[in-house]
Amino acid sequence: MSSKPIIAVDIDEVLMPHFQDLADYYNRLYGTQLTLADNHPKDTKNWGTDSFEVAVRRVQKFFETDEFKNSQPFEEAKEATRLLAEHYTLVVITSRDTLIEEVTRDWLNRHFAELFQDAHFTSLYNLEGKSTSKAAVSQAIKADYLIDDGFDHILEASRIGVRGLLFGDYPWNGHQELPPGVVRVKDWDAVLAYFKIAKHR
Repeated sequence: MSSKPIIAVDIDEVLMPHFQDLADYYNRLYGTQLTLADNHPKDTKNWGTDSFEVAVRRVQKFFETDEFKNSQPFEEAKEATRLLAEHYTLVVITSRDTLIEEVTRDWLNRHFAELFQDAHFTSLYNLEGKSTSKAAVSQAIKADYLIDDGFDHILEASRIGVRGLLFGDYPWNGHQELPPGVVRVKDWDAVLAYFKIAKHR
């Protein structure tokens, strides 16, 4: 892909805040009480249904809303990725389903035009069993680094030699013991510091 080292970057909670908007929407429609701690769910007990499929289809409806389509990125992410792109090849690896690939690529083009060389969709919650892992994609594209808020993604990628940056100070990623080659970065300033890139003044 490039002679530059490759950094793979997640979208939700890394390039943009996502789950709080989803939780607000979901709670409003279904009378649930989702909080940030319910992100990356292992089961659906707090989602007002015993059916994983029902919960996923409800979430898919959120992706049709203007609220989702007009989501704004973290302001710091825009500058940081621009600086990183001067030294590294940037790609997106997201858990989003290919069902929203077009709207996601449009969003990336609006807010991060020409900064990311490609975007890969692992379809984590695909109902037809068509998902893959971020580690598998990282290996296929020979990514050197993965910036992600999900500990499980970072852990799996670290096992194949991808250096991980566990992003953000979130309820779902603040308590795990980190394996070798993985560091915590609380925000985009910390990402730039990790890569020893100074912000322009």
